[in-house]
Amino acid sequence: MLKQLTIKNFVLIKELKLEFTKGLSVITGETGAGKSIMLDALQLLLGARADSAVIRKGEKKCVIEGTFKVSKDLKALFKQYDVDFEEDTILRREIADSGKSRSFANDTPVTLPFLKELSQSIVDIHSQHAFLSLKSSGFLLNILDALANNEKLLLTYKASLQDYKEVLKDLETEEKQVKQIKENLDYWKFKFNEIDAAALKEGEENELESELKISENAGEVKERIGRSLSFLNNDKGVADQLMSVEVELEKLERLTGGFSALLERVKSIRIEAEDIAQELEKQSEDMNFDGHRLQQLQERQSVLYALLKKYNAAAATDLIAEAEDLKSKINSAQFTEEKLNELQEKKKSLHKTLLSDSSALSKARKKAAPQLTKQITELLSQLKMDKARMEVDLRFSAENSFNDYGQDKPLLLFSANVGDDLQAIENAASGGELSRVMLAVKSCMAKHFTLPAIIFDEIDTGVSGEVANKMGLVLKEMGESMQVISITHLPQIASKAKQHYRVEKSVVDGKTESKVYLLNIEQRVEEIAQMLSGDKLTKKSLDNAKELLGLA
Repeated sequence: MLKQLTIKNFVLIKELKLEFTKGLSVITGETGAGKSIMLDALQLLLGARADSAVIRKGEKKCVIEGTFKVSKDLKALFKQYDVDFEEDTILRREIADSGKSRSFANDTPVTLPFLKELSQSIVDIHSQHAFLSLKSSGFLLNILDALANNEKLLLTYKASLQDYKEVLKDLETEEKQVKQIKENLDYWKFKFNEIDAAALKEGEENELESELKISENAGEVKERIGRSLSFLNNDKGVADQLMSVEVELEKLERLTGGFSALLERVKSIRIEAEDIAQELEKQSEDMNFDGHRLQQLQERQSVLYALLKKYNAAAATDLIAEAEDLKSKINSAQFTEEKLNELQEKKKSLHKTLLSDSSALSKARKKAAPQLTKQITELLSQLKMDKARMEVDLRFSAENSFNDYGQDKPLLLFSANVGDDLQAIENAASGGELSRVMLAVKSCMAKHFTLPAIIFDEIDTGVSGEVANKMGLVLKEMGESMQVISITHLPQIASKAKQHYRVEKSVVDGKTESKVYLLNIEQRVEEIAQMLSGDKLTKKSLDNAKELLGLA
């Protein structure tokens, strides 16, 4: 329920503070005075898109603040958005001339989605074009579901629908992957088989290059080894000369005893030279030219370099890693197919569940539809439309067409006069008839939804006289169980209110300004009298006003 509304620098309003109570409150005033401005401000407060154009001329920002009494049932919503819960929750919206907008709930910054979701549970705003909602499937189905007590079934259906949508999304992703895999699989297999057949080893290119150098230059290598051996082993070679030095040092050691260290060093050098000679001899023996081996090495190198060039790889190691990756992709292709099959089976199962749940919803709605039309028809009869006929035509859509409400597509059919065929209500009802139908529908909603407040913006369009009086009675009755605020131009409706506000427009300091006043009983008499007769107050209009107010 809306307890208090404060508006600063919004369109024609400089500053305004209003307090509301439970029951029926009305807002009246001349055309263009600014009655709907407050409704626009309230819609902004509850999450509508903001524009700097709403800021009063000459001001830097506008502020809209409302205090709402909210149900403890909404604690979960507040927790979800990390907002402190207060039974008297204060919402505030600030719009700067830069176009930036900020929203707060109990002084905590909040997002517009939070405000929009919260608004659905605290107030229902009926704008001047709200009759279009009679064409909305969601609007009609919500009412039918309330009558049919479909809450649990609808929750089950929506959970299955969410799972179904996720499966469809996963299927789309998986099908793309399978398609891509199928397009590449043959190439992956060919590339893997080619690399795998080569039986590459890490660092192989370096080993091949080294062995090829030796094989290709075997003759020269053997010759130079031979020359090296001759320097080491022939008469007067290094080894022989070192032996001579060794003999002389042994003699010196015996004579003086001071050459042992040098003797040991020479011995060590001689032994090392002999070892080198033995190693060279061994390599010389192994250095026999093998044309077949050379060909093998050249062919192996050709294969390796061809693969490196073909697949733009720097080394055999890269090709080996590439082969491992390809092997993984080829193996995963099988698992992807299996996952796709699993998802397709899950889709079939969920589709079957959705069909069952949506059919159950449809069955319950068809049972509730006559109850809804009966309640609306009875109210219309009270509103001087006793000849009106109404029917909810529920059409079950195609098997694969699932929305948030199931598969039903409702159509509200209407006939105002005896003998007229039932037609879609937007084609069969006049403006005044639509107003009454909408009021009847909203009245039914109030009986089945726990909305604490409902606001009507000229629900009385196109009606007058006794019909207007009946509409006022319906609004008053609704106000007995909830808060009802109605912007009206009809005295019959205004007279039924518990609170009566008047909107006036004037020029202050060269600027047009709208102000709102809560009327006392004497002011109400005058206001309603003016609504009855125009600007000039007459005794008759005053008496009529008192009569409407029950003061006569």
